[in-house]
Amino acid sequence: MASNSFLNHLQDLDFTNEEQGVVFTPTIQWDASNDDSSLLINGKMISSNPIDDNVVVRAFQGIWKHDKIMSITTVKANYYRIKFPTEDIRNDILSRGPWTFKDDWLALASFNPNYNINYYTCFSMSVWVRIYGIPSILMDDDDIAHHTGNSLGAMIGTVVKVDTQRIDLNMVDYLRIGIVLDVTKPARRCVVIGGSSPSLELCPLQYEHLPTLCHGCGIVGHALEACATFKPTPNSKLQYDD
Repeated sequence: MASNSFLNHLQDLDFTNEEQGVVFTPTIQWDASNDDSSLLINGKMISSNPIDDNVVVRAFQGIWKHDKIMSITTVKANYYRIKFPTEDIRNDILSRGPWTFKDDWLALASFNPNYNINYYTCFSMSVWVRIYGIPSILMDDDDIAHHTGNSLGAMIGTVVKVDTQRIDLNMVDYLRIGIVLDVTKPARRCVVIGGSSPSLELCPLQYEHLPTLCHGCGIVGHALEACATFKPTPNSKLQYDD
């Protein structure tokens, strides 16, 4: 029985008092000098198709090169523990992306030594987001554009960078922000700006080079045809699209 199926099956069982006896373990004192937590990342390959873990490991060893990676260990099917030589390289890999292989993507999570692999519920990927409809006054100055980008970006995910590049000294019609997304949640479609304007400004979002996105539930990693939660009808209006 697969690990996830086994754990889910436990919820349907009635355990005896003896089976539910608690074993208390002593608190583990972590030796900071030997703790590799700051060098590690947990990865989860997201795909609706069968995956060969050995192929995935070899692919990312090639993508990140030997000078940027020490090891990739398969923890269980589609889950990996990745070790980097320095914390700076680890943080760089976490903040870049999205990392993809054959149209599937590798979601990442910071390693926590207190967690079993099954406890990780928040996996992320880095992606560029374009925010349209922002009033020019909030983008024309670099400092103001950075403030605007950080404020709006915080509503979408964790802001990594605000792109203030200009064309002919003018900002284009969108603000471009590097974001770390929580991919366990539906992709956000807009942010709303309020202020001195008599009306609220709804600003739609467009994601650059986003891997497969379900047009029904908005979750990254599977297509509409493989969605387990959204079942379209002839009158359904898809809430997420390209």
